[in-house]
Amino acid sequence: MSEAQDGADGQAPGLTFPAAHVLIAMGPPDDEFRASLIVALEVAGARMTLAPVQTRMSRTGRYQSVHIEVYVESREELESLYAVVKSHPGVVFRL
Repeated sequence: MSEAQDGADGQAPGLTFPAAHVLIAMGPPDDEFRASLIVALEVAGARMTLAPVQTRMSRTGRYQSVHIEVYVESREELESLYAVVKSHPGVVFRL
C-alpha cells in the first residue's frame, strides 16, 4: 500500500481551494455556545455560505455538534478559522 502524495501545489489530496468547507465543533448543548462560535468566526473574517448552521445533540445530550459551512480561498485561511474554533472556550472537540 502506498502513502498519499501531496499534489503538485503542495496541498493535501482531497482538499480544493477556493471552496466551501464545513467546520464542526462540539461543545455544551446550549444556544449560547452556538451563537458565540458563530460570532467568533465572523469576527475572524469567516465568510459563511447560505447553508444553514446545523446542530446535532450527542446521544446522551451532554454535547452538541455545530456544523458551520464557510467559503475559503486557501488552506491558510481554513487553518486560521480552525485556530479560531480551537481557541473558543466552549469547544471540547473539533473536526
